[in-house]
Amino acid sequence: MKAVVLREYGGPEKLVYEEIPDPVPAANDVLIRVMATALNHVDIDVRNGTSGVESIQRLPHIPGVDAVGTVQAIGSDVTLWKVGDRVTPHFILSCGKCANCRGGRENICTDSQIVGLTHWGGYAELLCVPERNLVRIPDGVSFDAAAAAMTPFATAWEALVITAGIRAGEKVLITGAGGGVASHAVQVAALAGARVIACAGADDKLEKVKALGAEAVINYKKESLVDGVVRVTGGQGVDVVFDGIGGDILKSSIKCLAEGGRIASIGAHAGEVVDIDMIEFFRKHLTMYGCGRSTKEIVSRVLELMDVGKLKPVIFRVLPLEKAAEAQILMESRDFFGRIVLTTS
Repeated sequence: MKAVVLREYGGPEKLVYEEIPDPVPAANDVLIRVMATALNHVDIDVRNGTSGVESIQRLPHIPGVDAVGTVQAIGSDVTLWKVGDRVTPHFILSCGKCANCRGGRENICTDSQIVGLTHWGGYAELLCVPERNLVRIPDGVSFDAAAAAMTPFATAWEALVITAGIRAGEKVLITGAGGGVASHAVQVAALAGARVIACAGADDKLEKVKALGAEAVINYKKESLVDGVVRVTGGQGVDVVFDGIGGDILKSSIKCLAEGGRIASIGAHAGEVVDIDMIEFFRKHLTMYGCGRSTKEIVSRVLELMDVGKLKPVIFRVLPLEKAAEAQILMESRDFFGRIVLTTS
């Protein structure tokens, strides 16, 4: 098969498109013919060997967290799937046996592998995973759409709906709303009936976010995030913050919360270590959740909502698999809105 292989950490030039042997499914495995895979910021960490990647990963490696395709072959003991089924591997390859898995919390499985991180991923024509880790893709959802949107929608759903428990009428701040996950989070919050306030650093991105359901927008390069929230809420603050940035934006987000407010934190690429004023935190009865890992059930739910048109993927560009390095350069530039997708066809 053709695949994009990483043999040493470094820049985009370390992603080599080459021919390697096909994976062979074990008794309980399903072999997937990959049709599309979307870029995820984890792919950049994998290539650079950052954010703790080096300690859990072996080279050579194939990146790609968000893959979709059809079943090409099945192992001798597989009963849940047949050749031709449209599927996606849930990126958390949960064990199905630990206490968390048995308790319905497979997203924090204590013995999991991660597609594209500790397990070879979707930058390839073929991908092999255990049958228990697959999710069916509805016929009405294209492969490009599924690859682009299932993970960001599921990430936002787990963080906002399941964990933070947003309610209709609440004010929800989405930081970095021009990014791949946050732009989809705007739709999830709006679908839940929240009043969405979105922030980003470019006016053109904010105009696009308004079209996705944001009631108000803040350009944090023109005014501080705190001042912007005070302005659009009349000084009341917001009930929930969805943050995937961390660093100074997270610190500002805390100041944007009303009493009893909640933060759903899904990432921290702008700063992984943050000083927090705990006096303000406990006096205002604030809550902060670490979240962002979905379950297969959540992925199925958002795919169903995509199938009926209630959630719509935001795709910036579709490129062939052999242009993976070019796609990652584009992602690192931040000069895009939505998701970047690689296809094998």
